[in-house]
Amino acid sequence: MPVKIAQPITKPTTTYLEVGANRTSIYFPLLQDKKIGVVANQTSVIFKNDKSYTHLVDSLFSLNISVKKVFAPEHGFRGDADAGELIKDGIDVKTGIPIISLYGENKKPTNEQLS
Repeated sequence: MPVKIAQPITKPTTTYLEVGANRTSIYFPLLQDKKIGVVANQTSVIFKNDKSYTHLVDSLFSLNISVKKVFAPEHGFRGDADAGELIKDGIDVKTGIPIISLYGENKKPTNEQLS
């Protein structure tokens, strides 16, 4: 029985990973003139060329994309809550957008919260 020789693995041509939030040219046009909700935590950021970043919701807000609600998982929307800490619904002080907690008893948005 002949022995099969494994083919060498080719190296990828890209040397970096582009996160979905940074693919703004794809999704920004889809959000224009829409009312949207965002599930986001502190890692939901858009990286800039200078290695700094802005929060996705802050970027959408600054571009006048109509973010109606932010749904926040554990640690809160901006990541300022400790592990296991109760996250309450509220208003983001930076944007004025309502925040709905998805941590604790409310694990997913209700129909009323989505309307």
